[in-house]
Amino acid sequence: MYRKDVNARSPMRVFEKSIHGGLGRGKLGVVASKPGVGKTPLLVQIALDDLMRDRNVLHISHDHAADHVRAFYSELFHDLAQTSRLDDPSTVELELERNRLILSLMSHSSEAPMSARGGQTSVGRILDAVGFAKDATHFTPDVIIIDGFDFAHGSEEAFSELRSLAEAQDVELWISAVAEQYPDDDGDLPPSVKRYASLVDVVVFLKHEGTGAVRLHLLKDHENKDVGNLQLLLDPTTMRIVDDQVPPPSERPADARRFRMLSGGCKGAEAAFGACAEKWGMREVNYAYEGNKSLVRDRGVRVLSAEELSRGEFSLVYASKRLGRSLTKIPSIRKVLQTIWHQVTNAKQVFAVGVIQDDDTVRGGTGWGAELCRLWKKPIFVFDQEKRAWFRWTGTAWEIAKQPVITKESFAGIGTQTLSDAGREAIEDLFLRSFGPPAA
Repeated sequence: MYRKDVNARSPMRVFEKSIHGGLGRGKLGVVASKPGVGKTPLLVQIALDDLMRDRNVLHISHDHAADHVRAFYSELFHDLAQTSRLDDPSTVELELERNRLILSLMSHSSEAPMSARGGQTSVGRILDAVGFAKDATHFTPDVIIIDGFDFAHGSEEAFSELRSLAEAQDVELWISAVAEQYPDDDGDLPPSVKRYASLVDVVVFLKHEGTGAVRLHLLKDHENKDVGNLQLLLDPTTMRIVDDQVPPPSERPADARRFRMLSGGCKGAEAAFGACAEKWGMREVNYAYEGNKSLVRDRGVRVLSAEELSRGEFSLVYASKRLGRSLTKIPSIRKVLQTIWHQVTNAKQVFAVGVIQDDDTVRGGTGWGAELCRLWKKPIFVFDQEKRAWFRWTGTAWEIAKQPVITKESFAGIGTQTLSDAGREAIEDLFLRSFGPPAA
């Protein structure tokens, strides 16, 4: 399918039509939800739709580094290209990247003092970022995405300046907001957003459904008073608008040959995941680095170059802080973390075997994969070998997942090198539950 056809048939046209032709230039829209429901993926979907229409998008993030935001775009674009059978996707993606600029204010927001003009996400820094885009890079946006605005410590003055920014720059401005609860009354807004009601034009709220999908509720649509009936169903991973309910596990595709298992090929859990992938006739990709003595799989090994490894570069201080323990003395730990980055980046669903600790991190190197999933809001399931049970991250806590199944055609299998019998059985049961018995 050609790009213009994909654009014309995009499910985002449903969303656009629902809010009377879209947000509109000089207008301000808010995407609200509890933490971890999918605000960032939805903003990226909105941005991708604009990019497909040759519009320039400036994405300012307070929660993620630029590389992480770029990974969001890459993952959701490849999902779009696959589902729509887009012609020449590599060329199209390159064209979209030319029309997109990502700026991260993550370090500023984490270290900055509270400010009445916007909390840790000071409006001054946002205005400086927009000015930098125009003056230093000669980038003139049509759409500005502000992800992670600190609504809790903001002020009407700060929000008024953002509204003025949208009007002065003649752009559509979308902002994400944390809202802990869905409003009790129809036509009402969450408390964190309500005090800015006169300054915003469109407000949508994301809410988990019992089916595992996410429901988009339209709470404000410009001056339209009749908004109670609009509810769109979204895929929980990609935030694409879907027409039907997410099918139960028994109805999901079970042909393992269509799936690709990403791992590291090391002894223990990764080797067990690899053995199951081979047993079920599935493609296997094992990201490795030169000289890795723990590598035991020889099927689908991809030795990463120094340049490829550098793409997964993280400060060991930052990684240690995320995991609550020092990593600097572990041999080859930097390369280990870099290969894990590739596994998680290229997966749409992650399964891990290890031990969940009291601080919600996962023990050992596996913990970095879990942290990346939590940071990027990717679906992750962890089999805790001590509790002998599967758990999934909800966005705020680990909860028991009785019978997880593999539903994404590109998924990662990672875990501890100290694999117990219970852990090995859990991996085999996962494949059996997802695909049925392997072909003889």
